[in-house]
Amino acid sequence: MKKDKGLYELIYEYYESRILFGYYKYGDSLSSVSVICSTFQVGRNTVRAALAKLEEKGYIVTEERRAAEVVYRGTSEEFEKNAADYFVPRRDGIRDIARAGKILFLPLWEAGLRRLDRKAAEEENSRHNAVVSGAIPIPVKLCIDTLRVFDNALMLNLYWQCLRYVNFLYPQNRSNPRNCAEEILAEQTAGSQDSQSGYRYVNAEEEVLDFIERAREKYHLENIGQIPFHWDIYRQRPQVRYTLASVIIREIFSGRYSMGSYLPSQPKMAELYHVSLSTVRRTLVLLESLGVTKSHMGIGTEVCLGNTDFNWNAAEIRESLRLHGESLQILALTVRGILLFTLESSPQQRGEEFLRELGKVRGTKSSILCMDVLLSFIIRECPSPMIRECCRKLRELITWGYILSAVMMKSGQLPPSPEAVLELSEKYLRAGRLYDFADAWQIFIESRMEFFNAHFGIPACHNLR
Repeated sequence: MKKDKGLYELIYEYYESRILFGYYKYGDSLSSVSVICSTFQVGRNTVRAALAKLEEKGYIVTEERRAAEVVYRGTSEEFEKNAADYFVPRRDGIRDIARAGKILFLPLWEAGLRRLDRKAAEEENSRHNAVVSGAIPIPVKLCIDTLRVFDNALMLNLYWQCLRYVNFLYPQNRSNPRNCAEEILAEQTAGSQDSQSGYRYVNAEEEVLDFIERAREKYHLENIGQIPFHWDIYRQRPQVRYTLASVIIREIFSGRYSMGSYLPSQPKMAELYHVSLSTVRRTLVLLESLGVTKSHMGIGTEVCLGNTDFNWNAAEIRESLRLHGESLQILALTVRGILLFTLESSPQQRGEEFLRELGKVRGTKSSILCMDVLLSFIIRECPSPMIRECCRKLRELITWGYILSAVMMKSGQLPPSPEAVLELSEKYLRAGRLYDFADAWQIFIESRMEFFNAHFGIPACHNLR
């Protein structure tokens, strides 16, 4: 089994931070390889790669058939300073995640629980109570297993990266969390609507924020810059190349580059998009593999989106299909709460601007961009940096679906029309019916997801309910 670079880095950072913060001290043993594999749901090679990096950095030593032993020596003062250096630059992000997490993860958690019967959940609880000290806290593990029922790698990726950013935010002690896990499980399986359930910080948020305020003064970190939450959506893909490709695809659909026209020269594109010439070349190779463009030697790159000889089985296209389907599912589950949060925080005139943007695509060939308009509005107006970051990445992944829609429309297979939701958006927003507005968008995105699933059968897109 090959190691997963993204996951072995996550495991490495998880144990590195706990060693540097003094959770594990000199002479302590980490969990066994098999327990770490079970905890993080990864293969042995991935765990061994993480342990090898920890050993290379001088944190642990490993021996055959024995759990890794901590050899890092630190004083209480050093542990505190290490924690200060990590948490102080993330103060604003930790505060933001406290509210954004409710909007993003609670709907996912509740939808996941609807797929689990109580017996299965109780079995999970029993199994996790046996996890040894030092593994992922049980409430976190329960949430991960609940999200896993969607078979949506992107969803788990977001949750993992959120946990990584806040460094799990659980109290730095070894008390048995059994009661907490059982309390959360009981609340959720009983249908509790407590907004803190399922992913709660167990008072650690306040604990860490209090620590940050003390540490800022003690270590003279008052003016340190803040590190925002960043969602890396491409574990195995070059981020810049795919981001640029999505920008060009959106520009094609918006009419900047028309069918049959030619993209600017490669040097001009490098200047226009502020990237290197090699990035432009690789992006053009990617766009051609997706059937968006075709290169003509000595002439240039022609826009030919929508060719009917689309190779659905090409590796790049299958991966794009997966990411598009998974992003649709996340958006379908979270868009209602995100929209209500954004609109309730946005002045009236911002809603008018949104309606004007929708009006530009309504009744045109560009109406397929309605979700792009919606996500762009959230990115501009939502007060939560984390939600804005997530919507930026979802917007990028939703873009891959525009290619699929164009190809299918050319072959006579029509996805659900956005015209009805555009009409309802104007009606509900002008009347101040925000809940109806949010419901209409959720229903529309669910219909797009169901259409996608019916034609491509991507497991991540199976029905939500």
